[in-house]
Amino acid sequence: MTRPGNMSALSPGAAGRAAPRAAHVPANRFLESVLAAFKAIRANKMRAILTALGIMIGVMNVVAMVALISGINTSVMDLFRTMGTNTFTVMKMPAGNVNYEQYLEYIKRPDFTYGDAEAVEEICPAVEAISPQTFVLRKVRRGSESTKNIAIMGVTPEYQYVSDSAVGDGRFFAWPESDRRRQVAVLGHPVAEHLFPGEDPLGKHVLIGNRRFTVVGVMTPLGQMFGQSLDDYVIVPYKTINKVFGERLTTRLSVKAAGSEEMDEAMEQVTRVLRSRRRLKAGDENNFEILTQSQLVEMYENLTKVTWIVMIGISAIALIVGGVGIMNIMMVSVTERTREIGIRKAVGARSRDVLTQFLVEAAVLSGLGGLLGLAAAVGLAKLIDSATPMPASVEPWSVFLALGVSIAVGVFFGFYPASKAAKMDPIVALRHE
Repeated sequence: MTRPGNMSALSPGAAGRAAPRAAHVPANRFLESVLAAFKAIRANKMRAILTALGIMIGVMNVVAMVALISGINTSVMDLFRTMGTNTFTVMKMPAGNVNYEQYLEYIKRPDFTYGDAEAVEEICPAVEAISPQTFVLRKVRRGSESTKNIAIMGVTPEYQYVSDSAVGDGRFFAWPESDRRRQVAVLGHPVAEHLFPGEDPLGKHVLIGNRRFTVVGVMTPLGQMFGQSLDDYVIVPYKTINKVFGERLTTRLSVKAAGSEEMDEAMEQVTRVLRSRRRLKAGDENNFEILTQSQLVEMYENLTKVTWIVMIGISAIALIVGGVGIMNIMMVSVTERTREIGIRKAVGARSRDVLTQFLVEAAVLSGLGGLLGLAAAVGLAKLIDSATPMPASVEPWSVFLALGVSIAVGVFFGFYPASKAAKMDPIVALRHE
């Protein structure tokens, strides 16, 4: 006697009737698994959202941090490029961090003098221009308007050539004004706007400390970095600042080589002149430091490396937490669908079909978390860029990387539950309640 379950296998008519139904079964097993994954996720929406939360946070952190760091990097590199590739600074202190004992040692080094700058200019043929620089912090006032303490920078007229800076309105002070210690000033753009709102500041007066200076020019603005203005300063003649605020101000030398190719020669010539003027012997170390633009770039890159490491660590923790959540939920899903797995295997599904179905479900779940995190990161980057002084721009490579990593996390953490489902004995699974 033939069992009812075998009628379709034995009856040609039944086989013929079953063929059209089979034609509706998707040929692509992977697409079948994707559709099943979306169906399972849709059946447990809240659980799926909570599971994908860790992945979302990790992806959001990666994309948003990359956007912020990339935006800042672009601004910083643009600023370094405006400084020129053939300039360097000679200072008594190193540019990097020093401990207290080192600071006490470095602070004893002799300051640079106006005579040092003159000697370098006269003796070094590879040097195109040089300007001594000194700084004090003072408030600048005009009537009832006043700034906070800002940098009052003492330089020579050569400074505008050394720094490749430009005067937006008016002029830079001239050599006769510098040599005669005239009290003239060139204002940074925001300083001029704050003290002379809607007015032309040229020819008018400001008080620096309690000394009156005549405004002869306003510099072209450089913009902001890290939310801080690069234009909050006032430039006055070097000899004037020493006359007005004291002779023992710390000085540094800003030097411009004749060209990029002459940089090394210019630094060697400046080193020889300064060692001679400081009476250093052949075996003595330099008691001054030379800082180039490439060294500034290297210091900045070293600083951002730390930020990258911290960002990767935070993102990795969030992704691992999200991956563990996916593994946990997939284990629950396998347990809930044990009977379904048994039925599938009983009607001919292979172990690798079951494995693929659950792996795809885990990948889809983590991929959705990645998409949510990406959307949140793009919105956050736009908010930071528009509402704060910090630049932020989403990098395309970070988008693909974040989505790829999120899917990979889902596959990795979903493999164990999927393999457990694939290894189930269909008879045991069918008996599961």
